[in-house]
Amino acid sequence: MNSPNAFNRVNKQSGSFIIEAMISLLLFAVGLIGLMALSAQAVNQIGQSKVRNDASYLAGELIGEMWVSANVNIGTWLTRLETVIPGASASSNVYLSSCDCVDTDETPPGPNACSGATTGTVAVANPQPVTICIKWTDRKDPSNPRRYSTSSLITRN
Repeated sequence: MNSPNAFNRVNKQSGSFIIEAMISLLLFAVGLIGLMALSAQAVNQIGQSKVRNDASYLAGELIGEMWVSANVNIGTWLTRLETVIPGASASSNVYLSSCDCVDTDETPPGPNACSGATTGTVAVANPQPVTICIKWTDRKDPSNPRRYSTSSLITRN
């Protein structure tokens, strides 16, 4: 025969399985949301990495052209830059000097700031220091402009 205490213990625990199942579903859902957020951030980082790689490639291509030819069309390069890198601005510049890449509205300018950018066809001297500044705006973070800069000393044999 069942005692009254045994019957009460069974009734007190009824429904606990449903609560445990709900809690485990909640934890599983939080985990899935975290995985989705991580994968979205990974896709964003891959996109940013591609743009940085494109900027590096285009800058290296221009420096290579300067090494080979004494006359280089910077205007064509800037047009290609704006085509390859979405959000690349006209403030992406090529300076025929050693300098710091800064925004023209930066106050005060850096100690090695350049005055003026070069456009059109330019004659590259031998030797010639060159600084290439590429600036673009990321679609997902327009308040934080991205920059890539490189410098080289062009010398031909």
